[in-house]
Amino acid sequence: MVSKHIASTISPMKALYSIFVQPALTASRNSRTQLLSRHVTATAPRARTFTTTQPLCLSKKKPARVAEVREQKWNEEITARVLQLVNPETNQLDEPVTRYDVLNSLDQKTHRLVQLTDDKPYPVCKIISKKEEYAAEKRRKEQQKEIKQAAAKERSVKTLELNWAIDGNDLSHRLEKVRGFLEEGRKVEIVLAAKKRGRKATKEECEEVLGKIRSVAEGVRGAKEPKPMEGVVGGFATMVWQGKAGAAVPASQGQEKA
Repeated sequence: MVSKHIASTISPMKALYSIFVQPALTASRNSRTQLLSRHVTATAPRARTFTTTQPLCLSKKKPARVAEVREQKWNEEITARVLQLVNPETNQLDEPVTRYDVLNSLDQKTHRLVQLTDDKPYPVCKIISKKEEYAAEKRRKEQQKEIKQAAAKERSVKTLELNWAIDGNDLSHRLEKVRGFLEEGRKVEIVLAAKKRGRKATKEECEEVLGKIRSVAEGVRGAKEPKPMEGVVGGFATMVWQGKAGAAVPASQGQEKA
């Protein structure tokens, strides 16, 4: 009887608990969870964003300079305690001196000590002016540039077309161009042909045109004809002349009037 009474009492209590108490507890728990979640979100550090694009200062970074490679030792790189200097006036070797004394008396802002030979018995060294060395290097580069330009001119071909019956003044003007190209060291190809319409040149006139061309070309020092003329005199023919870079034209030659 007691157990039935207890069971009947618990059932209404469970019902009241599930109706009034449990929803309130659940709502309170959910509210605390939401507040805690908002607090964590507000106080948490923001995630950093990254980009693969390089900054302007890095994207235009200059390439690293290649380390200078040289065989000679300079200044403190010289390890020998005693050395011999080349006399700048006589170009002969002076008496041996200590490296310390040489470097101690040397203005390294304007000059440098360069080792020319190995260490046995004494290394031969020379004091070089940086200003003179820079000037020599500049001259060397200019000479290399001139050599490359001359080689390029020799490879380039200038073509001029002439008519066998060309007017004398016009021929003189064209031959001045031929002379200028040959003096520059260029190769000149002269194309000779007869006009389809107009006066035909006589054999004597054709020979005269060839003679004037050869006179001008041969008047340029160093100019040469690599191969004989190809074609027919009075018809279609080609002549090739190769100049020499830097060649001067003798004043007494190549000045014939057409």
